[in-house]
Amino acid sequence: MGFALVHESNITRTPDPRAEWTEAVFGSVAYSETTVDFTARLLAQADKRIYLRKTYQDQTLYFANGAAVWTIAPQRLSWTVEDVAAQSLLSLTAPDTPANRVNTNALSTGPEFTFRVNPANMSTIGARYGRYDIQGPGDNQRYTSYARWVHQLSEPEKLSLNYEATHVDFTAPALLPNFLRQDTFLRYERLSPLDSLILEGGTTHIQLYGGDELHGRFARVAALRTLTSESALRLVLWDQISDSATDLLRAVTSTTSTAVPGTPLAIATAAPLTGSTLTTGDVYRSQSGELSYVAQSGRIGYNLQGYARRVDYTTLDQDYHETGGRLTFTWIQSGAVRIYAYADYAKRTIPSLDERDKYRTATLGVTYRITPSLFVSAEGGRIERESDAPLQSFMDSRVMLLLGYSTGGPQYTAALRR
Repeated sequence: MGFALVHESNITRTPDPRAEWTEAVFGSVAYSETTVDFTARLLAQADKRIYLRKTYQDQTLYFANGAAVWTIAPQRLSWTVEDVAAQSLLSLTAPDTPANRVNTNALSTGPEFTFRVNPANMSTIGARYGRYDIQGPGDNQRYTSYARWVHQLSEPEKLSLNYEATHVDFTAPALLPNFLRQDTFLRYERLSPLDSLILEGGTTHIQLYGGDELHGRFARVAALRTLTSESALRLVLWDQISDSATDLLRAVTSTTSTAVPGTPLAIATAAPLTGSTLTTGDVYRSQSGELSYVAQSGRIGYNLQGYARRVDYTTLDQDYHETGGRLTFTWIQSGAVRIYAYADYAKRTIPSLDERDKYRTATLGVTYRITPSLFVSAEGGRIERESDAPLQSFMDSRVMLLLGYSTGGPQYTAALRR
């Protein structure tokens, strides 16, 4: 828990800067458990933000990222729960400000049954109930069923044939038609302590009730290559039809990471960038490639990510292409002092609007642990947007001072700060 005071030189992120002071009181909890019957991870946070100059209305924001698997009968029956609560963009072209963000929540839960035919073959059937809730119109419920036939090629290798069907119902007043999505694909998986590879390929069919049919490819690649005991490369590629709820759940804390036991923690937590963060009930074709390099050597760690992304909406006239990258750096200077920095760059093109935007973000901060439980952080940064659209360019300088209390170790500081 803690208190933060933030000053921004241009909180509205417009050509006419408007400075603002923000007070934030926050509380956070991190939970992890791994037993024979139950595996769970959760990070949840709530904070109250008070805008002293009343540029925006005061806000209470929530964040949650968690997953749990309950093994009811070993190798036969399990129950899974996944949930992500965050803030998503209302408009892709408007600046990322409190007025352009809305609370969203994606939930998925349900059972899975496994039937082992012989040591090398087994079948799996499962069901999921899901919800995608938006603070505004666009809420929907999801009913998913799936079936898989899994063949064990060797100890680390599996091959499976998969079928998934999802029925999506929008809550009235519905802005878009309900639809049925069907995915049929083949999956190859190889997991080992040093390397992992997952390949998926197939087709997607979407039937819009009262509308057209959509057909598309279903192709995904996820690969992790450990270079040394302190560094690794991760590659993620996909070409698929997606939607806001699916992309939000992609960021869930996985209880079965591709980084298997024995992989360094820094590598295991090198999650790929997620898909579109725009709040919409529209389905879209999402193509993306991401490459990450992670290194942790003694007290110094850094992560370099580069990506390219293309999103084509079915009805929304805001298709875009985007390329960018992120560099993060952490230096544990001593047991009490931690210095961190990160920089982001993104270039986005929206052909229908003939608009090209460049985003640059840089942040430098330091955390000083006064006692094992009490810490203080100071951070400074700048966010800049360069756009060829009229009145869309801006620069915002930000300074933050935070006082926090944590019952955990230094690894929780960054989570609390966010």
